[in-house]
Amino acid sequence: MTDDRTEQQKRETYDNWVSRGAAWDANADRMQKLARGLNQPLIEAAGIRAGQHVLDLASGAGEPAMSIAELVGPDGSVTATDLVPEMLAGARRRVAEAGIGNVAFEIADMEALPFTDASFDVVTCRFGLMFLPEPEKAMSEAFRVLRPGGRAAFMIWGPRDDTTLFRVFAEAGEAVFGADPRIDFDRPFRLGEDGRLAALLSAGGFGNVSEEALKLTPRMPAGSRFWEPQRDMTFGQCLAGADEAQATALDAAIEAGFEGYRQGDELRLTVHARIGTGDKPD
Repeated sequence: MTDDRTEQQKRETYDNWVSRGAAWDANADRMQKLARGLNQPLIEAAGIRAGQHVLDLASGAGEPAMSIAELVGPDGSVTATDLVPEMLAGARRRVAEAGIGNVAFEIADMEALPFTDASFDVVTCRFGLMFLPEPEKAMSEAFRVLRPGGRAAFMIWGPRDDTTLFRVFAEAGEAVFGADPRIDFDRPFRLGEDGRLAALLSAGGFGNVSEEALKLTPRMPAGSRFWEPQRDMTFGQCLAGADEAQATALDAAIEAGFEGYRQGDELRLTVHARIGTGDKPD
């Protein structure tokens, strides 16, 4: 990728997440229960223990940084980072409201981290790596800031069609807004091929590399509109400029899409994430 194209993609990504920050903050508390099913497997894969100092990349509105802070306890710490101040504002608010005292915040580019070598025991990242123009650089940076013997754990989405919500959203968005450049249903899933994450970890210098699929089968009450927070976070830019007819059409298309997964009073859904881990040699 050329330098010009890399900078253009970074700017597009930055602007996109600036526009999403308020919606992520507004919906973070409602999303907490749903996020737990993804947080805990990542935290367990990272092997986080009390007293450790953890760097969480692309922390967004606060998870998994807040859950990690509870686990490492008062003798440990979490540095929560994000490229976009508007995204990290939600994490700052939630940490303050919860009275959590062992979380620090830093605006940081994952491809050029503002930390000295060997600063952290663990590096975590949930659903951030896929948006980078050069994820290889992020892996090298994670390796650099880890202490010898440290561990990194990254979570990404698997193929889009393996996660019902994104499949339904993609179809509904296309039907209502067409090929709107403000909605990107390709980039979040571009690393989801089996083995891609492990290859990135190995190329970054990590040893003891492992990649595994996390496949969940949530059951949601039919008609519960559980998808509303994610709708706001995904389509916020489009909805801000949409008329009432378009907003109504989007909701109708989403509801119709989920009806295809109804069994009785439930919607039977699928989720596919992938977790990659690696260790920095002693």
